[in-house]
Amino acid sequence: MMKHKSSAIQYLVYLLARRDYSEFELRQKLKAKEYSQEEVENAIEKAQEHKWQSDERFCLHFIHYRGQQGYGPLRLKQELRQKGVADWLINQQLDESEIDWFEQAERLFNRKRPANWDIKAKQKMWRYMLNHGFHRDHFSHLMEINNEE
Repeated sequence: MMKHKSSAIQYLVYLLARRDYSEFELRQKLKAKEYSQEEVENAIEKAQEHKWQSDERFCLHFIHYRGQQGYGPLRLKQELRQKGVADWLINQQLDESEIDWFEQAERLFNRKRPANWDIKAKQKMWRYMLNHGFHRDHFSHLMEINNEE
């Protein structure tokens, strides 16, 4: 018995019912399922027409979700670029997001800061904060705080 292949739009709706995707991600997933270029284009167009898919909404949700996980704007930019979101849209959504990156950095810093606060610990924290995508302005003032609490 031969298995019936669903249409590109059915597969796209199935994906979008679970979470938001960027247009780029959806194109990759549809191509991986070997739908024709025409089917992919029609499915994406229909999804955007009906507002099932929106890179703006995807970008906004991604920024809030990953921001709450302790990632800074530089890391989010990088991840969104990898997901095919346009730079202008990333910058616009980061600017419009009401996330206080200084507060986010301080929360993460205080959560991860070791009890033994020596030069080695400071270097490790510096790398950690940069790897999580924060500008040094977001956390450099925290590096100087004495551990006398």
